[in-house]
Amino acid sequence: MAILKVVNVKAGRNANLKGIINYVLQPKKTEVQLTYGHCCEVSNALDNFNETKETFGKKKGRQYYHFVQSFPPNENITAKQAHEAAIRFVEECKKFIGFEMIAVTHQDREHLHTHFVMDSVSFVDGHKFHITKKELAQMKELQNQICIEMGYSPAPEKGKEMSCKDRKGISTGNSKLFQLVKKAFVKQKDSYILNCHDAMLNAVKMAKTKEQFIQLMHAQGFETEWKENKKHIVFTDIKLKKSGSKKCKVRLNKLAQYFTDLNDFQSKEELLNGIRKNGTSISRNGTDNNRLVDAGDYKQQSKPGKNSGIIDFSAEYERFSAEIDRKRDISKPEKNTRYSNELAGIQQKANGGIAGKTRNSNEREKTGILQRDSRIQEQHRDSIKKFKTRRWNGNSR
Repeated sequence: MAILKVVNVKAGRNANLKGIINYVLQPKKTEVQLTYGHCCEVSNALDNFNETKETFGKKKGRQYYHFVQSFPPNENITAKQAHEAAIRFVEECKKFIGFEMIAVTHQDREHLHTHFVMDSVSFVDGHKFHITKKELAQMKELQNQICIEMGYSPAPEKGKEMSCKDRKGISTGNSKLFQLVKKAFVKQKDSYILNCHDAMLNAVKMAKTKEQFIQLMHAQGFETEWKENKKHIVFTDIKLKKSGSKKCKVRLNKLAQYFTDLNDFQSKEELLNGIRKNGTSISRNGTDNNRLVDAGDYKQQSKPGKNSGIIDFSAEYERFSAEIDRKRDISKPEKNTRYSNELAGIQQKANGGIAGKTRNSNEREKTGILQRDSRIQEQHRDSIKKFKTRRWNGNSR
């Protein structure tokens, strides 16, 4: 079986066209009989590629595309047979029509692999090469069929290794990042990505709300940027940020891609659902059966000075609520009294039902009538007093 991959072209010693061609043609890695030129000569590949670009005036942008076809170490195949499979793949793939390419098989590793370096500009009409995910999947299926027809084992299913076992551990898609995280696994080097992975696992197991998750991550040295108007959750290593390092952030979806044990938390919604399951399990059963590590146990296991900021959320919330209530009572007593009266009235209505509501309305109506009668009587007395005053004054004159 063979695995086909597209190599990302980034800045480096092999980023330019001359560098990658010199790399794949190193004598210590290959032989002359393990090289093949498609629509060009291997020895003049660089000149042919540049001539095509000059002809159509497309020297800027991406200069080449790089594919690699790899066979596992346990595959019963020779370097010559692997090279024949690569040549057949190049000749039968329709996406390669009109593009110059060299195919070079390397035998300096335990596994045989072939490098395909292709010009980014077509020598037929000058259009640039583009490939979609669907077209890449079709290319992989083609090379898989070729291997089966030649008597080799088929490619493994997606999510499995070449040994067809379930893939575990890390899968970064970036060789440098993979090596850094791999060294961190064996304690040879520190990695903030691996530390964030460990911190997130602990926080997911212990938190019951979004706020608790953010506090747990902060207690383990990571800031959490979780905003409703942003698509991704971003974790930031606090120490690296303070030291001025630019490489201190990682997104949640990237962590889920890197580590298979976080595949269930690739979005904000999935993470929030996972956290809510902890709270639901605790409220129903009285104990948290889903958590592998208890908050108290985690605090005891943590080293002095590290992860010592774990919070007792229940007690902290009670203290916070009591403090807010105390400040509210001191600063706004009249408002609180009014709210208390309204609350008492609402409670009285709830307890009394319709009868209580009718009784209260009748009492208010009676009170209004009495107040109105008292005002009328007072006005009547004032009128009589004024009349008597005017009459007395008239008699006196």
